Amino acid sequence: MRRVYALLRCGLDGLDGALVAVGCLMLFALMCLVVADVSLRYLFNAPLQWSYEVISNYLLPGSFFLAVSHTLRSHSHVAVDIVHNYVGRRTRYAFESLASILAIPAFAICAWMSAGATFNDLQTAVTSSSGMAVPTWTVSIFLPLGFGLLTIRFVLNAIGYLLSLATGDEVLMLPPISGAEGAE
Repeated sequence: MRRVYALLRCGLDGLDGALVAVGCLMLFALMCLVVADVSLRYLFNAPLQWSYEVISNYLLPGSFFLAVSHTLRSHSHVAVDIVHNYVGRRTRYAFESLASILAIPAFAICAWMSAGATFNDLQTAVTSSSGMAVPTWTVSIFLPLGFGLLTIRFVLNAIGYLLSLATGDEVLMLPPISGAEGAE
């Protein structure tokens, strides 16, 4: 069981790494586009007409949703860990298991609903109302991808925390406690 779990986790980590790299490139492109647009706007009074749509529809959502699963993996998300300072390791594993289990249906619903909307956009060939007239599914594809990977990450986390709780071995490391020694 542990071997299958490790293999699944390794595969998801690899996919997360690739998507984070794409998200980083998108963030870099966003930065370059904003600099170019502002420079052209104030130096030559000739802004890029399409920059707002590209930034708000592609680069911002893409950089966020492509990195969301990796953010959970690296414990870089916002976490309330006040209680964790006062409980033992097994209780922390129970808390993390419960939190992951409760998050699974919420994010699975988000993934399912956004995938349905994206598929509908793809089937109907709806285009944006802006001057670019790009297919709207190219904008909304980031949501089911991000929510889907986050759901899978929560499933793997729940399994890892439950295995750690059941066996007593650290199958999945607990997140660091902020303010504790060794926390980043």
